[in-house]
Amino acid sequence: MVTSELNPATGEKHIVLTPNNSASWKFNMAVWASLAFIAALISAVFLLKGLWPIFPLSGLEILALYAGLHFVAYRNCKTEIITFRDDKVIVEKGRRCSERIWEYQRTWAKIFVKSPAFRGYPKRIFIRSHGKELELGAFLNRQDKEKLIIKLKELVYA
Repeated sequence: MVTSELNPATGEKHIVLTPNNSASWKFNMAVWASLAFIAALISAVFLLKGLWPIFPLSGLEILALYAGLHFVAYRNCKTEIITFRDDKVIVEKGRRCSERIWEYQRTWAKIFVKSPAFRGYPKRIFIRSHGKELELGAFLNRQDKEKLIIKLKELVYA
């Protein structure tokens, strides 16, 4: 998801990049709890019939589902903030807070788009200064990358 905002007091322009989240953590946990309840009921019926190995395997299945949901939710909480000031371009990347920060002199920084090596792949957007490159929005889908390209053109050429 690509959002942009302008701070009229300081004149800073921000672009915030986040991955698309199809479901919230609360919704994922509701689905997980309902599936865990159903699996527990079914395995309890088999446990009462004497088929005890099904009960622990059902528990492992529910734990594996939880681990998968947690992994996907962790991967989807990435955020990138691109800040345009009069003299600098600042890129911040992190999950819950800024974990890494890159600063570029605005006069020397170049933003460019690389065409994909293979057909069907999305374009890649980079910022380059003094021989160092940083990819912007690597986690974005094709439509969001197109929106990012438009926003960058608006901010850089305005």
